[in-house]
Amino acid sequence: MNQIPTPLSRQFIAASTVLAVLAATPTLAQSLQFSDHYNTVQETSIITSTRILEDAFLTIDSDLGNIMRYPAQNPEATGLFLLGIGALILADVPLTSYYQDSVEPVFGDFSLPPLDLGSSLNVFSNESRYLIAGIAGSYALGLVSNDERSQAAAVLATKAVAYSYLTSHVLLKSGIGRNRPVQNLSTFDGDPGDFTTDPFDFGNFHGVSFESTAYGTAMPSFHVTHYFAVARVYAGIYDNYWVPYSLAGVLFASNIKGHRHWVSDMVAGALIGTAIGEVVLDGHYGSQTANISVTPLLSSDEVGVYFSKSF
Repeated sequence: MNQIPTPLSRQFIAASTVLAVLAATPTLAQSLQFSDHYNTVQETSIITSTRILEDAFLTIDSDLGNIMRYPAQNPEATGLFLLGIGALILADVPLTSYYQDSVEPVFGDFSLPPLDLGSSLNVFSNESRYLIAGIAGSYALGLVSNDERSQAAAVLATKAVAYSYLTSHVLLKSGIGRNRPVQNLSTFDGDPGDFTTDPFDFGNFHGVSFESTAYGTAMPSFHVTHYFAVARVYAGIYDNYWVPYSLAGVLFASNIKGHRHWVSDMVAGALIGTAIGEVVLDGHYGSQTANISVTPLLSSDEVGVYFSKSF
């Protein structure tokens, strides 16, 4: 009897398991959560999904505004963030050397099997593609079962990924311009090229870049930012932390050596991602106290849609 080659079967099993767990995150988390913020009034699946998408669309402007205003609106948290990250930067050489020499080898052989989602999505890292597939899977499960919580979590997680990309990858990386550390920091000797051995190697401006490059793109870590943003969203929706953050840890551990970041870059990404997740959750729960309506406009002169929101 023919058997599937062992490497292929392992990759298939690993990929299937991770995707299944990511997609089933709502079910796992819901089984362990105790609060029930969402009402249990039955709606048709079309009405439920339309309302969730309307809510997500109408809160984009306030979400972006609150992300931009977050430092001014939370001065104590911002001050602690700056002091903490500043202290880590001062200690980045020994911390990152220890991380590279002692932490990365523990997960050095672990890497999720390649996941092909088509040319348009394959521009993202393999781990990000797993995250995208998991979010899409949880949304699909929510549609099939008419589960409002599952759909809302997936839609909000999608917003969190988009906001993370805009905040971390496009704005902060471009404005900070910090170079990434060489791979073997503790023993490196030679020309680092686009990398560096100096934790104060900031200001390597390269303009706004929509692609991932080595030069001047260390701080903050985009991968950590959107992992933590999505984990915070699912944790908030389901009142459960260990499932979403455990999965975020799995994604981070996969291809851990490929991240090439200072420790302070990763901590900054985790904190920024958490803040983005909080903003997304606040916008979602705040909008549920608002009266949102969508009215089609159809006449001989115009065709369109009228959005309104009142409190």
